[in-house]
Amino acid sequence: MTVELTIINAAIECIEKYGIQGTTNRRIAEIAGISNAAINYYFRTKDILIAQTLALTLENAFDFANFEDPPDASPKQRCMTIFNDLIVGSLNYPGITRAHIYPLLVEGKYTPEVVARLNQFTTQLAADLHTRGCLLPEEELHLAIAQATMAVLMAVLSPALFADGLHTDLRLPQDRQRFVTRLVNRLFSEVANG
Repeated sequence: MTVELTIINAAIECIEKYGIQGTTNRRIAEIAGISNAAINYYFRTKDILIAQTLALTLENAFDFANFEDPPDASPKQRCMTIFNDLIVGSLNYPGITRAHIYPLLVEGKYTPEVVARLNQFTTQLAADLHTRGCLLPEEELHLAIAQATMAVLMAVLSPALFADGLHTDLRLPQDRQRFVTRLVNRLFSEVANG
C-alpha cells in the first residue's frame, strides 16, 4: 500500500471515529503511524486530503463494479440489490456517509462532487435497468431512482427514526430486505400505474 493510500485510509478511520469536524492532521497521522509533516508532504493541506478522501469514497460507494450483479436479474431485483448494497455500505461507514451530506445538511451547500456523482448514479442505474427490460419512460425511471436514493439516504442517516416507530432496524438483513423490497416495489408500481 502506498503512503498516500495509508494516509487516506487513516483519514477514513478518523472521520468514522471523530466525525468530519473532529478530524485533524494530528489524529490522522497518529492512526497512519506517520508524522504530520508526511501529510503535508503528500497532500499539502488537510482540506486537500479530506477532499481526496471524500472523492475516493464517493466513487467507491457508487461504482457499479462494486455492486453484486446476479445473472438474469430483473430490473426490480437489480434495483433492490443495488439499494441493499448502498445501505450496507452506508451502515459500514456512517461517518463517511454523513461527511458527504454534511455540507448540504449543515451549511445548505450542494457540493458539486456529490451532486454530479448522484446524478451520474441515477443515469447509470436507469441505463442498466433499461438493458434488463425496464419499460418505464426515462424521466419516470430517473424520478423513481432519485426518490429511492433519497429514501435510502434518509434511512441510513437517521436509523433511529425507523427503529422504534416502524420496528425496522436496517442493520438486520431481514429488516433491510423488507425495507428495500417495499421501497422498490412501491416506486415502480406507482410509476407504472401512475
